[in-house]
Amino acid sequence: MKQHRLPVYFISHGGGPWSYMDDPSRAAYAKLEASLAAMPRQIGTKPAAVLMISAHWEEPEFTLTSSPKPPMIYDYGGFPDYTYHIHYDAPGDPALAARMGAAGRARVESTFSAEAMGDAVADVYEDLARTSR
Repeated sequence: MKQHRLPVYFISHGGGPWSYMDDPSRAAYAKLEASLAAMPRQIGTKPAAVLMISAHWEEPEFTLTSSPKPPMIYDYGGFPDYTYHIHYDAPGDPALAARMGAAGRARVESTFSAEAMGDAVADVYEDLARTSR
């Protein structure tokens, strides 16, 4: 079976649990809501998995969630109480998470190792030396 690459989306979540709230603030997210609703049509197929990357985690090393049933992460504040009890039972795939983690870790280690960074700095100096002659 031939696999094809699906599109990559940047989704700004901005207003916390806006999609679960029916109040005047939801109108500010109308364009985002319409673009999210259009994604299934744009993709054209049901993805086997979705990789979601968040800048909200701060860990000392490359980290990912690998639970078969990943929990909700409530990283917002100041919203109605019911928004802290939202459940979205997204299916996890621990085996895929392990493969993605290993691949990501290998890429980071090869790209940002002391040797790779030293080589990159040496390349910059060599380029400067060539162009300043």
